[in-house]
Order: sequence, then structure tokens, then C-alpha cells
Amino acid sequence: MFSKILLYLLILLQPSTIIIDKIAAIVNNEIITMTDIDKSISLFPVFKRNEESPKSFYNRLLQDLINYKIIYLEYKDDFILTEEDYEELQTPIINKQGSLNQLMTLLKKFDMNWKDFKNFIKEKVLYEKVLKDKFQINIKISFKEIETFYYKDYLLLQKKLNLKSNSLIEMTTLIEKHLRKVKTEKKLSGWLKEIKSSYKIENIFLKE
Repeated sequence: MFSKILLYLLILLQPSTIIIDKIAAIVNNEIITMTDIDKSISLFPVFKRNEESPKSFYNRLLQDLINYKIIYLEYKDDFILTEEDYEELQTPIINKQGSLNQLMTLLKKFDMNWKDFKNFIKEKVLYEKVLKDKFQINIKISFKEIETFYYKDYLLLQKKLNLKSNSLIEMTTLIEKHLRKVKTEKKLSGWLKEIKSSYKIENIFLKE
């Protein structure tokens, strides 16, 4: 009996386990964690290139998160986000998961509720609103480009990772959005570079 009580007391006296997330980058005093990158991979319509190493892939997504944060800090007082703005990003996120219920299941894995989810995506939502409203860039993506990306990038990668592949019809909207984002950022690379120059950015992930 005494030994059982002693064991119970020892368990109670054990220090609580504290999980500390790993910092991937710091923008001024704002922190981006490795979990933030994992969330962006799971939630956002992102694609890994065939020739890309895991580290390069993570760093590319980290650069995206850095861009979202900088533009948010730069323009958060100039733009008001509406539910319609959120829906433009929420719709492809839900489509990627298959349904709202599946998205909610994924959020639970990250210990997130709907409010946490909206807070996480707000920087990307504002980023896309700034690009759309400030620059009014209308970049057209042909179906041929979407088809080429689907067969040469998406399908090959899914097979390599042994993951289920969605049909071309199911992936068309996500791929189109992805290709438009890539082309837009190429056109605006000088603008992004100029804004980023006024921020203190420390990429801890790349240093490791």
C-alpha cells in the first residue's frame, strides 16, 4: 500500500511536459514557427516541385509566410477584411480537404478552432487582397498550362509520395490559383523586395 502511495506521489511531482515549438523565422518581432509551415502545407493550396528537396520546399513556403506577414504589417491599417475576402481563400482550402467536416477534423489535429483558423489565414487573405486591389493585375492561365502542371508536377509527386491523386477536374481551380500566384509574384518581385528591405528578417530555418 505504501509503495503505491509513494508511486502516486512521484507521478504527481513529475514536472509537466512543455512542448516548445521551433522558431523558423522572425520578422521584426513577429515569430513564424515550424508548425506554421506545417499548417500552411496542410491548409493552403501548395505544391511541391519534383526536383525540390524537403528543405527547399519548407524554405519556399517559409518565404511565402514571410511575405504574407510583411504585407500584413505594411497594409493592415489600409485595408479592411470582409467575410467575402475570407471566403475567397476558405473555399479552396475546404475543396482541398474535401469537405468542411474534413477541414474541421484537420483543425482539431492542430488544436485549432474556427477562430484560430481565421486568425491563421488572415495574413494570406490580406496579402491576396492587396495584390488584387492595389495592382489590379489580371493574369490569365490557360487550360494547357494547368494540364501540363497536373501531369508533370502534381501527378508525379503524388505517386512519389504514395498519396491519392485527385482528378484534373478536381484540381483545376487549385492549380490555376497556384500558377496565377506564381506569375503575379514574378511580376511584383521588385515591389516585394523593396518593402522587405525595410523589415528585419531572420531566417533561422535556412541557417540550420
